[in-house]
Amino acid sequence: MDLQVRSEAHGTWKVVVVSGELDAETVPTLADHLERAAPEPVGRVVVDLADLSFMDSTGLALMVDWHRRLDAGGGRLRLASLRPAVHKLFRLTDLTAVMSIHDSVGQATAEPA
Repeated sequence: MDLQVRSEAHGTWKVVVVSGELDAETVPTLADHLERAAPEPVGRVVVDLADLSFMDSTGLALMVDWHRRLDAGGGRLRLASLRPAVHKLFRLTDLTAVMSIHDSVGQATAEPA
């Protein structure tokens, strides 16, 4: 399955909507899109994963890399609407304690940065 990515603005947040499968083959597509969505390290980005059906360790590594990158520059990365299988990956790797994970895009964009 391919990966589809698009961006939309929600106030001061850039929301990156991801659907399909995120794996070693498709990670470059999302990485390129994130570069365009948040070219500055002070960006405020929500990645909407409601339609992401699969994520492997390369996708997880990309999320961690972007979390670190934005956090170091004073920006923020938040994840929203994770399906149970994808959320489990974050729980099993103990990243739920590190990453900002929200039930919905609205919740992620409503909370102060």
